[in-house]
Amino acid sequence: MLGTFILWFGWYGFNAGSALTILTEHKGKVAALAAVNTTLSGGTAGIVGLFINFIIEERRTGEPCFDLKYAMNGALSGLVAITAACGVVEPWAAMSIGFCAGILYIVASGALIKFRLDDAVDAIPVHLANGVWGVLSVGLFASPARLEDSYGVSKHVGWFYSWGKGSADAHLLAAQIAGVVFIISWVTVIMLPFFVWLSWKGWFRSDELEELVGLDRSYHGEGLAMHAEEVNLEYVNAFNKQREMKRAKQTARSANRTGEESGESVPDLPRDSLVSENDRFSDNTSNA
Repeated sequence: MLGTFILWFGWYGFNAGSALTILTEHKGKVAALAAVNTTLSGGTAGIVGLFINFIIEERRTGEPCFDLKYAMNGALSGLVAITAACGVVEPWAAMSIGFCAGILYIVASGALIKFRLDDAVDAIPVHLANGVWGVLSVGLFASPARLEDSYGVSKHVGWFYSWGKGSADAHLLAAQIAGVVFIISWVTVIMLPFFVWLSWKGWFRSDELEELVGLDRSYHGEGLAMHAEEVNLEYVNAFNKQREMKRAKQTARSANRTGEESGESVPDLPRDSLVSENDRFSDNTSNA
């Protein structure tokens, strides 16, 4: 919870704070609007996320429960969503954007679980899904008056305002869609080769046995005292043996290199000792 409020506080810096750099006599007015909209969107999304999850859990399990995780990530979703539009939309629009952000977070988070995509901190629902929604919301809710205050022009406004004037002008919305497509394309082209290389090297995901034991222990060396009841001791024992085998392999390789440099022969480890404990564990599980 503390981390959420620290992030929320920081959001005023790059939403309201960045408005002070625009070249207009209304920069103070725009900064104040950005701060208000940031608060309204984050608060609305947090409440929506909390209560929608409450309703879903009550329908699914019969036991109503308030889960603060959905309030915190919902609030962050609202903050992400309002970032693009904070200085060019009215407060009521900020609440609408936050309301949709809370719903979108719940839907996207559920989709990750359905498709079994690992995202421990829900970064994809919060930042990707609501980042896209926030960019598109500018093309829907940008107010003529707020555009004048921020940029001195209001030729192309939000689509909803165009409808209100009897027009179908969607230039701003089209520009926002093009921006989203470009950003996604740019990130894909830049990062996909890197992820493919990580997968080829075997570094893209952790070993399955390490995942069963827990990355806090396997990667960071944390003990199991706090989570002993959540980890099967069979997995822990297999992991410890696997770690010993890896150390033995590394020692043998180092000894071989040293022996080659000095011209001495070093006996190889028995072939059976080089078999991965993870493979043995997998075979035992399959036989069971």
